[in-house]
Amino acid sequence: VKSGTVAYMGTLESAHYLETLGLKTISIKDMDVERADEISALVFLDDEGFDWSEDINKTINLLRNYNIPVIVSNTDTSYPVSNHEVALAIGGIANMVEDIVGKRFIRFGKPDAQMFIFAYEHAIKNGGTEDKEKILMVGDTLVTDILGGNKFGLDTALVLTGNTIPRHAEMRINSLGIIPTFVCESATI
Repeated sequence: VKSGTVAYMGTLESAHYLETLGLKTISIKDMDVERADEISALVFLDDEGFDWSEDINKTINLLRNYNIPVIVSNTDTSYPVSNHEVALAIGGIANMVEDIVGKRFIRFGKPDAQMFIFAYEHAIKNGGTEDKEKILMVGDTLVTDILGGNKFGLDTALVLTGNTIPRHAEMRINSLGIIPTFVCESATI
């Protein structure tokens, strides 16, 4: 996106990432439907900062009426809010909207390689090891964290204090075929 305005779903703080690239942004909440033709792209940034009913409906109608790129900045469908509960994440909201409007969105997040490449290169630039055998991907979700780490050639540790419920872990591993190197009850030592 080189010109125009990028609409976003999320908080003003999350829009900072777009603005540091020199992009003009507007919250979906503040977008005027009459001026929607000025929107060059839509980014799903955060699961907060918008009204569920009004702003999701506005998003759906924007995408039904305009052919613009849509980027999902975090593919997680849920995230842990306590030891026993999860909440809907922006990836889950984006999946729902994608199904409704019948379009495919661009995703930036686990398990896609570009996130691992970026993190790996960033770590090396900042004095980290180039030896992938010395890197451990720790995560609480098989289909994003562990799959991404496995695909990138890293050892992986599935932590059972988040999205993966301990009593379901073995069944999920076997049914999905996503095998972590280690399974840990928690991330604390």
